Amino acid sequence: MPRTKGSRNAKSAPAIENIDAKIAAVEAEIEELGKNLKAKKNELKQLAREKKAQIALEAAIKAEEDRKAILAAVEKSGKSVDEIPEFLK
Repeated sequence: MPRTKGSRNAKSAPAIENIDAKIAAVEAEIEELGKNLKAKKNELKQLAREKKAQIALEAAIKAEEDRKAILAAVEKSGKSVDEIPEFLK
């Protein structure tokens, strides 16, 4: 007995349940990607804070090295630290 055109299409068409399962899987994947995005954003914020702290630390170390170099130059000149501001005027 030959099949009718309609029966052929009915067998080849995906079931609604199959489509619903695919939709649910895609929604779950989107939710997971959203969580991963939030985690990466938080990681980026933390790294930015660490970078800012590192820059501040390096600036403080540089300032201390500069201060020591100035004090060494003042000591080498034979002047006192109090005399230097007057000398610079």
